[in-house]
Amino acid sequence: MRPTIKALTVIRYGDDVARTLAQLAQLVSGKVVGDASVEIVAVNTLEAAGPNEISFLSNPKYQRQLQTTRAGAVIVSRDYGEAPHAALLQVDDPYFAFRQVMVEVYGFRRQPGGGVHRLANVSPTATLGEGVTVCPFATVEAGATVGPRTVLYPNAYVGENATVGADCVLHANVVVYDRCILGDRVTLHAGTVIGQDGFGYATHGGLHQKIPQIGIARVCDDVEMGANCAVDRATLGETVIGKGTKFSDLVAIGHGTVIGEHCLLVAQVGIAGSVTLGKYCVLAGQVGIAGHLKIGDQVTMAAKSGVINDIPSGQTILGQPAIEINKAKKNYVAFVQLAELREKVRQMERRLAELEGRK
Repeated sequence: MRPTIKALTVIRYGDDVARTLAQLAQLVSGKVVGDASVEIVAVNTLEAAGPNEISFLSNPKYQRQLQTTRAGAVIVSRDYGEAPHAALLQVDDPYFAFRQVMVEVYGFRRQPGGGVHRLANVSPTATLGEGVTVCPFATVEAGATVGPRTVLYPNAYVGENATVGADCVLHANVVVYDRCILGDRVTLHAGTVIGQDGFGYATHGGLHQKIPQIGIARVCDDVEMGANCAVDRATLGETVIGKGTKFSDLVAIGHGTVIGEHCLLVAQVGIAGSVTLGKYCVLAGQVGIAGHLKIGDQVTMAAKSGVINDIPSGQTILGQPAIEINKAKKNYVAFVQLAELREKVRQMERRLAELEGRK
């Protein structure tokens, strides 16, 4: 008899347990400027925080709000001086310290308890590790393997002979196609699909003839993808998402592409097939990369960059087509002045015609 699944418990916002600023300073290896005995029960924005809440300043854009905030304390950089109202928690990396405080105060979303619900569909030939949770209407097909402590939310689907590692979370309506592989600690948010057929057609006689996509998609350890992402399976071989890489929502990866370790891909990024992307690359929103390109390590692509050439390691690029960012900025400055430059050229042409007419 299958065990009854426990109800889903989502951690609420704030546990109402007071922590002094001194305790938080110890947690983040910070220094308190002001009243270290301030009690903190929640985290909030500079604009909305109250006397028992802590906020943070990591972006200079919001520096003015530090002068008016009602927060009991604010996380700032080591070199920041006193604020008129709030106590300060000075740290080396304000944003990471903010993250540490968030984990301390709120923790992470609690997943459902272990067990296979009676309305789940698990093949007798599937293998489930210890502590796996399979929610109502989730499916695990024949020959599939699901690692220990992994959670499959309602309507998640693990295809035939697919492998899902340990401590993974597949949210509602996630699909892992047949034979595809997820490493350990992979989180896929609602609607994400791994291993659908790549966009492969041979046009012949006026018709687009489908090419069988016999490869797989492999997602390595510690990857997290937002909602409604799609990773094509390879035509031959593997499409690979490297260890520690993070996707926002609506990211599409073409067949046979290899994404390096610890990359960040923001919403609506689209990468065509057979691209190689290096390690620690950052792709801002709506970046598009044409097929069969090679991108080096630690490349940063500004929003809406359109990449049509190979990019060496370490570059920051911008534009359509994307070029080195300093050159792109100069081009944009010239672009916004085109109307004025055009008028000046017309004036020069008229003046030249007048001078030539006097000869």
